[in-house]
Amino acid sequence: MSFLGRSFAVAVLAVFTGGAVQAQSFALTLGDRNLGTLTYAQSGGAATIQSSLDNTPMGVFNGSFSASTKASGTSAQYESASRSSRKTRDIAVGFAGGKVGQTVVSPADEMTDLSDPAAAPAGVIDPVSAFGRFVSANGCPEAFRFYDGRRAILVQPASQATADGILTCDLSYRVSHGPGHLSPLYIKKASVTLRYDLSGAQRLRQVALSAAGFSLVMNRQ
Repeated sequence: MSFLGRSFAVAVLAVFTGGAVQAQSFALTLGDRNLGTLTYAQSGGAATIQSSLDNTPMGVFNGSFSASTKASGTSAQYESASRSSRKTRDIAVGFAGGKVGQTVVSPADEMTDLSDPAAAPAGVIDPVSAFGRFVSANGCPEAFRFYDGRRAILVQPASQATADGILTCDLSYRVSHGPGHLSPLYIKKASVTLRYDLSGAQRLRQVALSAAGFSLVMNRQ
């Protein structure tokens, strides 16, 4: 997916609060095609994302993606591993005070200009914490920027509406620094729609990401 093709799906998913939080699973679909699943879990300062794609068109993006973050105070360590028939990529990023302190990308030819910590913007969080912002939002998420070791992405609120116990939040997703997703398309802009169930405590029900004529939908299971 980085809707997320697979690289875009993983990136974006790949491409977001204290206390233990039960794992939350989402079914990933592209049109009427079931692609696989994504699971997010958090406990204290540690959070993980695991995704598995086993039904992408012609199997070209089948594979797995795992990512984790461990936070302590204003510091955090992010690690991710992407495995598919197309490529293998491992990334590790150290954050301190909202700044990137160290980035390691393997293999080296997967690095971009933004893999240099000095080129990364300040005020960024990691991709797992970014998805956690979606999951734990009270109302619609506020603007934030996240960094995945190769690019920085700005997520901003656009509009919101409430009807029949569902809060709908429309967001813009824009690569603000570095290359776009999914070579050779290099997608830099997408729209994100979040739907929350308001019956009881607010609960994320659906994430829809649209770009370049396709839409990836994540429905909570």
